[in-house]
Amino acid sequence: MSTSADRLKAAALLVRVEDGAFASRLLGDVSAAGVRARVLGTLRLLRPLDGAIEAASRRKTVSLDPEVRAVLRLGLYEIKGLGIPAAVAGDGAVRLIRRMGRPKASGLVNAVMRRAPGHWDRLIREGDDAFRSSHPDWLWRRWTRAFGREAAESAMSEAQHPAPLWVWFTDVGLCDRLTGEGIELHEHPWMPGAWRAVGSDLVGSLRAGDAYAQDPASQLVAWLTTALNPGGGEVIDLCAAPGGKTARIVKDGAWSVVVAADLSLGRLRLAGRVFERCIPKVFRVIQDATLPAVSEARWHAVVLDAPCTGTGTLRRHPELRYRLRPEDVGDRTGLQAKLLEGALDLVAPGGFLLYSTCSVEPEENEGHFERIPQGFKVVDLAPTLPEGTPAITTSAGGIRLLPQESCDGFTVHALRRDGKGMVNDT
Repeated sequence: MSTSADRLKAAALLVRVEDGAFASRLLGDVSAAGVRARVLGTLRLLRPLDGAIEAASRRKTVSLDPEVRAVLRLGLYEIKGLGIPAAVAGDGAVRLIRRMGRPKASGLVNAVMRRAPGHWDRLIREGDDAFRSSHPDWLWRRWTRAFGREAAESAMSEAQHPAPLWVWFTDVGLCDRLTGEGIELHEHPWMPGAWRAVGSDLVGSLRAGDAYAQDPASQLVAWLTTALNPGGGEVIDLCAAPGGKTARIVKDGAWSVVVAADLSLGRLRLAGRVFERCIPKVFRVIQDATLPAVSEARWHAVVLDAPCTGTGTLRRHPELRYRLRPEDVGDRTGLQAKLLEGALDLVAPGGFLLYSTCSVEPEENEGHFERIPQGFKVVDLAPTLPEGTPAITTSAGGIRLLPQESCDGFTVHALRRDGKGMVNDT
């Protein structure tokens, strides 16, 4: 794509995101790096961008037409985020607003683009930490209370950078073959089996199903599932779609029966391709995990990666930080509690439940384990973690990974049911 085409596509996608769409889904089929950089970069810096635009236009951004907002945000991001000369970005913004059918707004766009960069510099210099990191004030206060100022600042700083692409290979021999083809591969610093390529995007391997893109923190859930029961047995993943965790659980372990369950038929169908190379076969089950339809007290491992606010994934989904409200955290906990209740009923004697979320909020994680159900005990996850995992122990004995360069934010807890029955019991 040309630069002007990248701008037009990016602006159109930004309008759709503001209307409620998710950037990651809209960008799923977009191969142009210039479009991806502009959309995600603009969303990551939305708060200071809007501050500078409002100062330059002397009006609230919400009072502007959606197309005008998108063009101004994008144009200013090109200057401050991509280093494009102000004159070039300003001229591009004027041309863009005309191409988007708003020629009468070209004068406003031109004026704001000339003034906004100076206001940006002043606002960044004078703004507080939440403003500079482009996060909501309430989330900044929440994270500093929960994790301390330094950790909160680091996590929010990392959310301003693109997430590296980490993959695992369905065929371990592929690493050697790709290296033989001249592709430079680097293994993750602490998650075994997670790889990234230098100077290559591994598109061919991903499309062929030879590689699966998955954040290392998400891969860790699969690692722990096998590490807690290396003897195998029967495992069920209750919120399995889109299937990456289940497939890696199969790859890492020696399971005799594997079930991927989810409420969404469409998402389970999409997961089917991921399972094509899995041995043993992965059985797919459509069910409401709050009322599981599978046999109770049977499963040696029950994995529940629960729906959550996703506050550990803000670098991948930057629009989430502006959509979430403080009350949303509490709204998720009710559903999570019901899912946990159903999941615990499935665990066989001696088996375990692994509960995880891509949220770092205590209410969605350790808050559920302040009282341990009768017949269960907390599993200490620390001895099973890969060496070097930068995990923080939670108040309920789980582990938390804050968003950082090496991974998204994730929280994991485990409970084991009393009694015997594990495949590897002696």
